Amino acid sequence: MRKTLAISVIINILFIFFGGYVIHKKGGIDYIKRKLSPTLDRGAYYYSKKGLFEIMPNDTNEIIFLGNSITDWCDWYELFGKANIKNRGIGGDVVTGVIERIDEVVSSKPKKIFLMIGINDLGRKDAISQILTDYEKLINLIKEKSPATQLYIQSILPTYNLPNINNNDIVTINTELQRLTMKYNLIYVNLFDLVKNKNNELDTVYTHDGIHVNEKGYLIWKKAIENYVNN
Repeated sequence: MRKTLAISVIINILFIFFGGYVIHKKGGIDYIKRKLSPTLDRGAYYYSKKGLFEIMPNDTNEIIFLGNSITDWCDWYELFGKANIKNRGIGGDVVTGVIERIDEVVSSKPKKIFLMIGINDLGRKDAISQILTDYEKLINLIKEKSPATQLYIQSILPTYNLPNINNNDIVTINTELQRLTMKYNLIYVNLFDLVKNKNNELDTVYTHDGIHVNEKGYLIWKKAIENYVNN
């Protein structure tokens, strides 16, 4: 009897440890939150911007810049001098946040979409495998809802001196994003290598805070995609 009880206790302990390990690998508390609440409260800024985008009139041949604050903080239409460029960046957004608002983004059947997303997912400790699964879902939604749109996948940028984000994880995701662009016949834009230093960190020349690019960074970005925007 005691032997049976001991074995049962050991099995339960192993099960708890294994379950904890699996949850940790999938993103820990954030994974549990996603399972318990399919639609997370993304905050007032997200919903204000999302609602504003939804009432904006659609244009023809739109070129959309889609992403988080790194996209949000730039006036792309002024930078390129093109009135048909639309900024659909929302500060703090994540891949699933873009998925939730993708219907508005593709409602105009845009000519081009320049997508950069994923850094906030890493910042909240989502598992890399989950980020990539969500990312591939996003690609498929865009292709399904607006098949004529040319989608440009822009690499996640490196960071500098941010303890909660590992640049090696960014490299891993970017490598997989390149694989996805080949799988779906898309165009990959490697911005990471253009703004990194020798340690694979965001060069301080291009940032004020270690995560967002400054005016010099946006000019590098512009040069890298100028032919894609104009042609």
